[in-house]
Amino acid sequence: MKIHSPSFSGSITQDLNNAYANLSGSFTGSVTGSFTGDINVSAATFNELTVVQTIDIGSTTANIQQITGSVFITGSVTVDGNVNTINAGQVQVNGVNVLDSAIAFAIALG
Repeated sequence: MKIHSPSFSGSITQDLNNAYANLSGSFTGSVTGSFTGDINVSAATFNELTVVQTIDIGSTTANIQQITGSVFITGSVTVDGNVNTINAGQVQVNGVNVLDSAIAFAIALG
C-alpha cells in the first residue's frame, strides 16, 4: 500500500510477523492499494467505491441515514422492511410510477 502526502496524528502498531498494522488517530491524504480491516471515518469522498459483500448504513432501524443525490444500482435490490417516499416522491420501474399503476389496477378491478 502506498500513502501519498500523509498527515497523520496518532499511533501505528505494526506486527511484522503477520504483516498488519493498527492505526489510530486522524489521517489526511490519499491511499493507493488494498486494505483489509475496519475503517471508521467521519467524512470521505470516493471516485469509485466497490463493496464486495455487504454495506450497512446506520446501526439501528431508528438511525436513518441521508443520501443526497441519486443512486444507480445495477443488479437487484432486496428490502427487508418498508420503502417510504417523502415530499411526493415516486417509485418507478422502467419509468412507470408504481403507485399510480397500482391505483389504476385497483380501480379497474373494482
